[in-house]
Amino acid sequence: MFVRRSLLISFVCLGFSIFCHAAQIDSGLFTTYTNDNAKTTLYWTVCGSIPPGSGCYGGGSAGPFGNIGSIVEGGKSYNNTLGTVTRHLYVIDKAYGSSQNGVAVYDYKRVDTIANGNDTITFTLVKTLSLPLMGGSAATVYVGANPSYLVIGTSLSAVPVEMKKSSYAVTSLGIISQIPISITADNYGYINVTSADGFFVVGPNGSVQEDGGGAPFTINTIIGIQP
Repeated sequence: MFVRRSLLISFVCLGFSIFCHAAQIDSGLFTTYTNDNAKTTLYWTVCGSIPPGSGCYGGGSAGPFGNIGSIVEGGKSYNNTLGTVTRHLYVIDKAYGSSQNGVAVYDYKRVDTIANGNDTITFTLVKTLSLPLMGGSAATVYVGANPSYLVIGTSLSAVPVEMKKSSYAVTSLGIISQIPISITADNYGYINVTSADGFFVVGPNGSVQEDGGGAPFTINTIIGIQP
């Protein structure tokens, strides 16, 4: 009887696998971010539910920055044996350096250790990388991301750049050489850079897939895009 029941459960899981996948250990948690008025400090708070309880489990800050222009999170890596969730947070500083008109990426490694109904969170600065872009407090920063790359541009630079996450290698993307008006991304890892009179698309492997005239954009399942 036990063997038959186990086989039956296995077949049910094969046929309806979505119902048999255990929830990730952080599925009940969310993180909210705030900043000071000058956008020099980023604050974070982790709240939600870790059975059998719920509440807020930690908070902290990152910085100082010249002026936070954009923030994007990387994908998560799970170690269920250790109870850890690891990801990276990329903060784009648009007023970097003594002149406050440079642009830099701050790469923070975040590790959540979930055990005994609690979440212990650490943020560690891994890398600060200056980019060949023009920034300043009046600049707008555009960022698109996929699992392997960041594509970053500003409203004061005609040539956006691509940064490989694993090596921090930076490549200038002078495909159109026009100041971007948006950078959008879809759920399959395609990043679209749009200017007033042209566009190009960077694929999941970091290479340019298409370029041309017009001003198209991509959409995703996470956040609405204003056309």
